Amino acid sequence: MGVTAYPIRYWEAPHSDEVGETLEQFLEQLEGPTWIYFPGQDNSRCRVITTLLHGNEPSGLHAVHQWILSHEAPVTDLYCFIGSVSAAKHPPGYFHHRMVPGKRDLNRCFRAPYNDEEGVVAADLLHRITSVQPEAVIDIHNTSGAGPSFAICTELNPKHFAISSLFTHRLIITDLKLGALMDYDGGTFSVTTIECGGAHDPQAHALAYQGFKRFALTPSLFSEALDQTDSQYPGLDLYQHPIRVELIQGAVLAFANTATEGADLTLHQDVERYNFGLVAKGTNLGWLGPGGLSALVARDTQGYDHVSHYFAMVGNCLVTTQDLKLFMITKNIPIALSDCLFYLVPI
Repeated sequence: MGVTAYPIRYWEAPHSDEVGETLEQFLEQLEGPTWIYFPGQDNSRCRVITTLLHGNEPSGLHAVHQWILSHEAPVTDLYCFIGSVSAAKHPPGYFHHRMVPGKRDLNRCFRAPYNDEEGVVAADLLHRITSVQPEAVIDIHNTSGAGPSFAICTELNPKHFAISSLFTHRLIITDLKLGALMDYDGGTFSVTTIECGGAHDPQAHALAYQGFKRFALTPSLFSEALDQTDSQYPGLDLYQHPIRVELIQGAVLAFANTATEGADLTLHQDVERYNFGLVAKGTNLGWLGPGGLSALVARDTQGYDHVSHYFAMVGNCLVTTQDLKLFMITKNIPIALSDCLFYLVPI
């Protein structure tokens, strides 16, 4: 493996006998964040895939590994970035940590300042993507909880629709800015994020690889999509401008079939079943502690809190006040506390 200057390593056209037979063996070959180049049939164009920005989301890495084992050549030059390698290897086992404990979430570092280890990696990646001038960029993830696949982008246009359709029929349009790669607006490229489903779901791995292949092997990604207008996206399940629902700092979260003593919020044990389903007005999602709704915030992109618009406390229960669709619900308590509980859009 070739190595360039810190912090991102460079690997050109890895052969199948260099990457190991298993995903874990492939991960062990990576010494840190890695930029892989696959020469294409048409060297005048290129595409970029990023993945493993979170160390506990392996489906994209699985897709890269399977692609190398397949010996196929992409139709254009293809660059793949593999991000949080140290987090993915960190004890107690492979793909356990979103980021190395005590370090920043790499996918919150794509805005200035770039003055720590994760920021330097993010800045280096942005420079590399800008330098190769890709015709398309996708960022492959797994959902934090159980649920179906979906895509996310920051604007609805034919190109995002075309790329999303390679993987899924669900597309979220968001203007929330969290410092993710998808949010970056200082360059000449835009990013479509693909959430393949749960990290431990074999179907998510399969979806990532099949979508990867379509992205790498489709001669023209946009020829049909560019004939569409903004109002014509057949078969697309669209979610626009979601609200981000969080617990306040220091709040205690639990998952159970009854209220948990000492918890500010106890969500139903099976709450993940609501991912991308209709949640009707009056649905009981769980139980609130003594502070009631004050433990929750539901912010829009301007930072305004709408929690009392979408939820009410009935007795000690957290109840929806209108029909909603919820998504990105996770039962991973550290992620739910450090990131968010879920997103919502009204119906």
